[in-house]
Amino acid sequence: MRIVNAIGKRFSRALLNSERRYQLGYAIPISQEMHNSIRGIQLDLLRENGADIAIESNLHITLKQGFEILDLIPFEQHFDQLVSSTEPFDVRVQGFGFFDEGIVYMDVVQTNALKALRERILRDLSTKFGVNPNPIEDDRYHFHATVAHTFSAPCFERSQRAVRGRDLNFEFTCGALELLLYTGQEWIAYKRSTLLPGRD
Repeated sequence: MRIVNAIGKRFSRALLNSERRYQLGYAIPISQEMHNSIRGIQLDLLRENGADIAIESNLHITLKQGFEILDLIPFEQHFDQLVSSTEPFDVRVQGFGFFDEGIVYMDVVQTNALKALRERILRDLSTKFGVNPNPIEDDRYHFHATVAHTFSAPCFERSQRAVRGRDLNFEFTCGALELLLYTGQEWIAYKRSTLLPGRD
């Protein structure tokens, strides 16, 4: 079975080469209850599809998709500033969805707080670091948490049938943010920091 491991693998040589190029992203970790529930669904998908599917190990709601940088320190500082000025807010996840690229995801309901946070991150990265949004990070952006990546059309069809009948309805308070880093093999939570009320 092809499984995307959490943090067990070593950083790849691609990450540790002399150029020191990094890929970062911003995300919200899902709740423990939601995590444990989805793991069972992921296991069912693995059992049915084997090597035709890869489960997402670091379950999260994406705020900013991956972008390449040379120096980590300014972005670590930005992340810390973002956390210090963001209060906890409610998140609701309802049902499954599917991207044409063969991706199964949990559907995240867009709220004003979620939309404002994503827009702030995009704005900060653009004005402070010259990092422009990816083409799909415009007003069409759909909040989601990836469950699995499929590698064939039959597997994608089976996975859609498997999750369509599943009840998925979670609400939780976003109490942390993550700075994600791509090792050359997988995305890991490079930094995770707690949001505290009344920090503005």
